[in-house]
Amino acid sequence: MPHRLFPIRRLAQSAAALTLLLFAQPALAGPYAPYAATPGQAAVGTALDTTPAAPGGDRAVLLGSIDALPTASARADALGQLSPRSYALLPRLSIQSMDAADREIRAWLAERRSIALDAPATVPASGQGTITMTLTGGVRQATYKGRPDRPEAESDSRSLRFAIDVKPIGGLIVGATLGIDGIDARLDPAQRPRISQFNSQIGPYLSYSDGRFYADATASYTLSEYKLRRQIGWPGFSGRMVAPVDGDGWAASGEAGAMLRAGPLRLQPFAGLHYRYADVSGFTENANPAALPAALDVASFRTKSLRGALGARLSANIAQGGWTLRPSVEAQWQRELRARPDSRIEARFATRDLPIFTLRPTRLARDAGLVNAALSATWNHRTIVRLGYAGEYSSDRHIHSATLTLGRRF
Repeated sequence: MPHRLFPIRRLAQSAAALTLLLFAQPALAGPYAPYAATPGQAAVGTALDTTPAAPGGDRAVLLGSIDALPTASARADALGQLSPRSYALLPRLSIQSMDAADREIRAWLAERRSIALDAPATVPASGQGTITMTLTGGVRQATYKGRPDRPEAESDSRSLRFAIDVKPIGGLIVGATLGIDGIDARLDPAQRPRISQFNSQIGPYLSYSDGRFYADATASYTLSEYKLRRQIGWPGFSGRMVAPVDGDGWAASGEAGAMLRAGPLRLQPFAGLHYRYADVSGFTENANPAALPAALDVASFRTKSLRGALGARLSANIAQGGWTLRPSVEAQWQRELRARPDSRIEARFATRDLPIFTLRPTRLARDAGLVNAALSATWNHRTIVRLGYAGEYSSDRHIHSATLTLGRRF
């Protein structure tokens, strides 16, 4: 009798071992870190390798879908999709809005200096107590090239800005501005993540000139509200995550230069310094049930930028009756002075059963060339209409904007 039970017992043990192997396969899959092609992918792979997935759980399904991918590059891409790389440009989009607002204000101050230089002595354009109000509307398009652990991005923006200033003494302008800016960004077209961002800005500005030299200073506070939509997917797994997020930022700029004139031409060589700070509050993604194992819990992160600038503006005045036409061009070079302006991004999966992993996005190119071109028309030294273009060109980004400004001196 014992001899008959022995084959049955061996058969039962073999069946049990085979069943355990089949159910445990997802938990034994990996390691994933060796598939990584970037530091961010390696951080995600290391986190997945740290704690095995429970058999039959949601994460086991996620890991099994990665195991089923046919190539190492496809598995590396999946690890990249699981990282917070889609959010690496969030503070930069806020700084993009700050830069646009600052350039609009300083272009307007340069316009005011030209008007004051050419105003007849009988016109109180440079006199004490005058008040000027302006309204500026603008559109902007930006392209950021993809880099390791940083997404490709294309954004469209629309802005509206109101400013009011007064001349308490001759040569000094003191004012304040209030503006809004909406940005819609599309990241990594194949994965279809999107960012909608609404910025509200307020801040003071001032300018002083004595006819030969000038100095400008601007500052602003920005409140940013984001809606994030991140879609990931590969054969065997897909998901959509949404997160409402907020953040804020500060900007300050200083610029000084000379005011030279030769007949109808006006030349303003200048040097400037620009500080920007933008942060993004921590957030947790909301996901559909099938995508829960891929949802992220992201800690707050930020960008601190300090840039130096050198450039010059050239304009000409053309008087036609009561109108003065003023074409102008400007070129400047900016360089990032901070070695590491962007902070690292710390995240973990929202299930919180895995350790924190870190993403350090590739920094933007340090050097950029900026150009402005504008045509303004002034009526009777009081009413101003200005149409302008501004462009920023660097090896990894292009930003173009067009603005229309209406101003009235009272």
